[in-house]
Amino acid sequence: MNRLFLIFNHILTEEQEKEAREVLGVEEIISLPQDLQNFWSNIPPDVDLNEEMFKPIVSFLSRNKSQNLNYCLIQGDFGATVYLVSWCFKNGFIPIYATTKRTAQEVIKPDGSVELIKIFKHERFRRYILCS
Repeated sequence: MNRLFLIFNHILTEEQEKEAREVLGVEEIISLPQDLQNFWSNIPPDVDLNEEMFKPIVSFLSRNKSQNLNYCLIQGDFGATVYLVSWCFKNGFIPIYATTKRTAQEVIKPDGSVELIKIFKHERFRRYILCS
């Protein structure tokens, strides 16, 4: 059974779930347990990152790995993302991220101020790659 592990700070949209199932062949979508999600969403900005910090997440992934394909949707703190993407490559997981099309609209308000509205629309999932 192909699995998709969600390691990011958002809720998977219907469009993203559909692509995961139809394009990637994912049968099971797995969110982090709440304590791990809280950590991932609030990585402290005032400390250096170290491997120890990520042991609970990599242990969770290792314990729940499928015999088939295991995708990890990884987005978040840049340093943490780099660490987990690297870990995925070393441990048989396929790290991916969501790409979006972005549009912006400026709305001029009656008082002369300008409101900027940004719209992000899911485009596709893309695999992270390693440099050779």
